[in-house]
Amino acid sequence: MYAVIDIGSNTIRLKTYEYRDGNLINIFDKKEFAGLAGYVDKLNNLSEEGILKCLEVLREYKTCLNNVKVDKLLIFATASIRNVNNTKEIVDRIKEELNLTVVVLSGAEEAMYDFKGSKIKYNLPDGLMIDIGGGSSELLFFKDNKVIYKTSLPIGSLNIYNKCIDEILPNKKELEAIKIIVKKYLKEMPKIEDKYDNVCGIGGTIRAALKMKNYLFPNTDNLVLTYNDIDKMIEIAKDDSYRWQVAILKIIPERVFTFTPGLMILKTIMKYYKCKQVYVSKYGVREGYLLANIEEEK
Repeated sequence: MYAVIDIGSNTIRLKTYEYRDGNLINIFDKKEFAGLAGYVDKLNNLSEEGILKCLEVLREYKTCLNNVKVDKLLIFATASIRNVNNTKEIVDRIKEELNLTVVVLSGAEEAMYDFKGSKIKYNLPDGLMIDIGGGSSELLFFKDNKVIYKTSLPIGSLNIYNKCIDEILPNKKELEAIKIIVKKYLKEMPKIEDKYDNVCGIGGTIRAALKMKNYLFPNTDNLVLTYNDIDKMIEIAKDDSYRWQVAILKIIPERVFTFTPGLMILKTIMKYYKCKQVYVSKYGVREGYLLANIEEEK
């Protein structure tokens, strides 16, 4: 059995798998909303409080794994540790205090593992892959099943919340500010193509968006998110804050702070590239990273 720990900006997640006949079978998983992006100080360091929070969760996961037979444990970090100045200090502390080795993925590596994981569920030949995390958003463009460009934008659902939003839920002005920031980063990217009909969506924000869409619009396709679905949800967030708040607390209460800004990031990217719909994958960077390691072993 394999175990994978993913240290993200919003969550730290443990998942265990068995690998049978070329397939990954999820055995169990645990998730902690650590919110590490909220512990970044003015010097762009993860604070001592944030490091201790990370250590606390990893210690709990290590204890949990002591009770099961795991053949190999893989631990990686994304924007939570990649985008701060004291990356080495954090990795060293985890090694010294818990004897755990953490691999910090670059944005390009994260996007590639996302892409590899997404292929488990959807094998779209052409399109755009989007993964909106807590501290970054990965975009990967592909044609004829080949990657033509990949990038990591330093904006995610949690750090954009901390930057732009004063209350629990964003108002119209704050949503507009998020859109402006996202478009600024998109305009700085090299010109790929103007239009991508199909998106492969990865990560907690996009999976939460599908749950919310199915709750608000139950008589639509419950496996796909259209741009129109996302646009209508943003309009509810703008014009009917009470209905929106009730829906979030009922369907995805753990994302009460981060869901709306994450959804606005998704809408802005889709509008910029004229995307029509999102195929939501339950597989992503964790599965892609594990598969790559298994293939390397073999």
